[in-house]
Amino acid sequence: MDPQQLSTLQQHMDKTLTDGDWAGKPAVPATTVTVTNTSGHPMFVEITGGTVTAVKVDGVTIGARTSGMFYVRPESTIAWVGSAAPTWQWFVASW
Repeated sequence: MDPQQLSTLQQHMDKTLTDGDWAGKPAVPATTVTVTNTSGHPMFVEITGGTVTAVKVDGVTIGARTSGMFYVRPESTIAWVGSAAPTWQWFVASW
């Protein structure tokens, strides 16, 4: 792909990707229940609040982090573990 084609593609993607929280995001599930990223795009999932003891992406616990931004590829899963549900927002991870 030449630089002009790349620039055209980037401009197109910038116009078609949503800004802010994804309107089609899944609801926060019960603890340990996985949710699949069906957006077709890599997403940053921001988890805040609740009583969360772990966050898992594709079944793998992400260190000791229990809040913040988590990168979730298309068709990958995310789940939270804890006793009180957090809130979350989903943002397209664009360049």
